Amino acid sequence: MPPYWAIGVGAGLIGALLFLTAGVGSPILGLPLFFAALPVFLAGLGWGARSALIAAVTGFIVLSSTSSFTAGLVFLVADGLAPAWLVHLALLHHLETAPRLTPAEAARLARKGETPETDSPAAEEAEKPAVTEWYPAGALAVWTALIAVGVLVVSGLSTMAMGVEGGLEGALRMLLAEDLIEGRAIEAGLRDLGLSADPERILSLIVIALPAFVVMAWSLLNLGNMWLAQVILARAGHNLRPTPTLLDIEYPPFLLALFLAALILSLIPGSAAQLGGAIMIALLVPYFLLGLAVIHAISRAWTARIALLGVFYVLLIFTGWLIVPVCLIGLAEPWAALRARFAQSEAPTGKEIS
Repeated sequence: MPPYWAIGVGAGLIGALLFLTAGVGSPILGLPLFFAALPVFLAGLGWGARSALIAAVTGFIVLSSTSSFTAGLVFLVADGLAPAWLVHLALLHHLETAPRLTPAEAARLARKGETPETDSPAAEEAEKPAVTEWYPAGALAVWTALIAVGVLVVSGLSTMAMGVEGGLEGALRMLLAEDLIEGRAIEAGLRDLGLSADPERILSLIVIALPAFVVMAWSLLNLGNMWLAQVILARAGHNLRPTPTLLDIEYPPFLLALFLAALILSLIPGSAAQLGGAIMIALLVPYFLLGLAVIHAISRAWTARIALLGVFYVLLIFTGWLIVPVCLIGLAEPWAALRARFAQSEAPTGKEIS
């Protein structure tokens, strides 16, 4: 058996075991669920995209056999095929060869009595070593958001095609009403918090916010697991591609157009508003990462950089409200060019930043 087969099967088994912790009923014991995609990324980024695909299929077979077909399908889509596709993209690369002298340039040098080994600009360009260009990190973040958007659109259209009243919102309401309303889970939670509110209104808020929260969490978890897998493999010396520099991530212009379209969709009354809002949140994730990249770039001039960044991340995780300004910074970066401006201000006098 080739190594990538063995690694893929093993990664699929571990991923399925991590996924099964979702049913333990404890928030602490269920934390491994968040790392269900990590073995797939480890297999793919260390042994190739085929290994990641084998891990995805193995996890699906194991979960379908031991748990349920639904659990296997969720793992296959969310923690299997999506990571395998991202791995396939991440490993794409091409060789940027050094430019060669054209016959006309060679003839011109010969007439001048020069050789390609001289210090002429053309010769210098010809002597530059070839560079391997890997698939950019920014494009991987965009693809992650687009996968989340695709799942949302398919889910919304499927519920509408099945005739579910209210579309995706109506389907979620039917799924959650039995446990949260009839099971009085919302009433019990409000009672424990000492709050008084209409359980139906709380359910409506949950149903509206749930798709947006799920796609945001899934996108961040997948990108986080991908980054963690790359770090582990790089430390072990088994990474197939170099670790990208996240401070230099860039996005294509169409991402902003999609974001504005989702924003307009979210303002349309009806079930389209919820779908548009969830898509908008999914497309905000890349801009959130871009905002973090800007903050890290600016922090290079801070005296106590590590300590201040530590405080920032603690506030970001435990308060949550900092997500909004970070996203706004990311949205403004294509026009404000804060990273470039900061680099120019830090450049020594008389030198330019390329």
